[in-house]
Amino acid sequence: MRPFSKAPALVQIVLILLVAEALVLAAVFFTLLFELFSGQFQSVYAEVFLLILAAASCVWVLNFSRGLLNRKRWARSAAFFWQLLQVVVGAGAIAETGTSRIFGAVLVLVSGIVVVLLFNSQVVAATNEETDGDLKN
Repeated sequence: MRPFSKAPALVQIVLILLVAEALVLAAVFFTLLFELFSGQFQSVYAEVFLLILAAASCVWVLNFSRGLLNRKRWARSAAFFWQLLQVVVGAGAIAETGTSRIFGAVLVLVSGIVVVLLFNSQVVAATNEETDGDLKN
């Protein structure tokens, strides 16, 4: 595994933003867990589903972040797809009224920054190693 300090600066910025996203997902997980244990939920099935979704999303984001650090090209695709999902959620939050608009705007802004950085030529070059199973010429 390549150390974080050896990664190019733009890849480091992408990784910092992705880890921040994973930390937010972890906070959502623990908030939902608190709601479950305190009995402040509407449906136990929905609460458990959201807990699993938050935990799996956090693990997935950390996994493809590690892949980016290890120069795996598949990780760029996963990171791009994750940013698209966040833009959809952010756009939905912007369409609502109240403080969720701020949350949505932050999601869209961060996702836009990550997408621009993912398509930067330095990031593409730094994350363009073949996967472990690919044959090298």
